[in-house]
Amino acid sequence: MGYCNGRCTLIFICGMQLVCVLERQIFDFLGYQWAPILANFVHIIIVILGLFGTIQYRPRYIKGYAVWLVLWVTWNVFVICFYLEAGDLSKLAGFIYACYVVKCITEEEDSFDFIGGFDSYGYQGPQKTSHLQLQPMYMSK
Repeated sequence: MGYCNGRCTLIFICGMQLVCVLERQIFDFLGYQWAPILANFVHIIIVILGLFGTIQYRPRYIKGYAVWLVLWVTWNVFVICFYLEAGDLSKLAGFIYACYVVKCITEEEDSFDFIGGFDSYGYQGPQKTSHLQLQPMYMSK
């Protein structure tokens, strides 16, 4: 019986991923969307780097490959659930973007600089004293 360590298994898994993603790339070329083609291309490059890292004992490449796989699997699960309309993801995605836009709009409103701004030469609100202190808007030279 032959013995196959983790390195040999990872090489086999990378090889199978390359075969599968190349098949997927062929079918994506038949379509009209370019985003999956580009994503598959990036995946092919990362798998090749992972394969190179496994063969050449480069742990940094293997770590990058592992992080990419987590992102890749998460993205694929999301796409599958989105197209199968599992759990109303098409409405959950809209809700997330609506919350994001509301957050961006409120941040823009908070950062608006009124006429005169908040500098020392601008309008000063009423003081606690009985008389109002007036200051010029612009200093004359």
